Amino acid sequence: MLDFFRKKKHISIDKTAMSGEGNNKPCMEGEITQVPLIDVTSRDLQQTLRGTKARFSENIDYNISILTHRLPSRELLCQRFHIGTLSQTRVVMVYLGDTANPGIVSEIKDRIGAIKTKTVMDSIYIERNIEDSHISPFPQVETSQRPDVTESALLQGRIAVFVDGSPDVILAPTTFFDLMDTPDDAYMRWPVAASFYRAARYIMFLIAASLPALYVALTSYNPEMFPTKLLWLIVASREETPFPIYIEAFIMMGIIEAIRMMMIRIPTQVGATIALLSGITLVIAGIFSNFIGAGVVVIATLSMISSFGIPNFDLRISIRIIQFFTVSMATLFGIFGFAVSAFAIGAHMASLKSFGIPFMAPLAPLEPSGWGHTVFRQSSETMPLDETYKPLPAKGDFDEG
Repeated sequence: MLDFFRKKKHISIDKTAMSGEGNNKPCMEGEITQVPLIDVTSRDLQQTLRGTKARFSENIDYNISILTHRLPSRELLCQRFHIGTLSQTRVVMVYLGDTANPGIVSEIKDRIGAIKTKTVMDSIYIERNIEDSHISPFPQVETSQRPDVTESALLQGRIAVFVDGSPDVILAPTTFFDLMDTPDDAYMRWPVAASFYRAARYIMFLIAASLPALYVALTSYNPEMFPTKLLWLIVASREETPFPIYIEAFIMMGIIEAIRMMMIRIPTQVGATIALLSGITLVIAGIFSNFIGAGVVVIATLSMISSFGIPNFDLRISIRIIQFFTVSMATLFGIFGFAVSAFAIGAHMASLKSFGIPFMAPLAPLEPSGWGHTVFRQSSETMPLDETYKPLPAKGDFDEG
């Protein structure tokens, strides 16, 4: 593909920036006059109504060139690595020298250089080896295929890691609020509208993570907490169902996961339609045969819909797994088990770090200057430069991965 671009004279590759392994080099020594766009509609995972339609490709030279086209600054620095004793896969770390924290840059460089593997087939191989916690369900780096998202992250003082053969760019450090951002937030004209949709996503996150477990806990142990009319409605829908409420919840959660897997394995519009119609038919048949209560169906469906409001794919998967944990705790210990599981998850998120940056910053620890990067979007005059709210740790403050 690169040879094709060269023949068409659409691209200029900066060879000096890619030489000298482990040395800081400007990513751009000369001006790139034109960067071609490629058709990526088949793998567009971050669709937006406005903004660029360009996406990164699997060619690392093309990706670096498209980035230097957007940020033609000599402060845009590259460090090159060859990872994999057999594959010798090219890995390039990109950052703004006058913006990024040198301690974080050095830490990421050390972790990438310490990777010992035979081959690197995708950026996930790098991601697994540089995260702080390998057992945490929450991702500690962000991945994106969008040049504009990568550009914004660099302006915030974050670091981008490109892997040859992968269109996904690793962005670090990362907080929970970074994972809940969408490119549409920056492209909305009215900051109030962007803040409204941000708040809606956080509410959907809470619904997806907690609603099934809360419903099981209240119906099984504390039904008196429901309003009387709602309680009678729930009781009437469950008069002839053969299973306890927690069994119904696990059945519905299993059906939803099966539908999701069908949509992934058959990634076409026809496949998605077949999966949805199969799920709808199965649920309707279950309700009319009194196999499953209507209340559980409503709760599980609402939880599924809310999970799609989580923009980050890895975080969405984590919430699906967490649902089974919280429902199990609610089944065993009722509302107390639900509260304990919620507290445990919250405490884990508050203690988690990404290259020394608290995962829940600026909420925990509290940092009011960074609130413009959480629920409330700042005006365009202060974005994205004022979003460098993250505290910059010293070199010795990093947790080992």
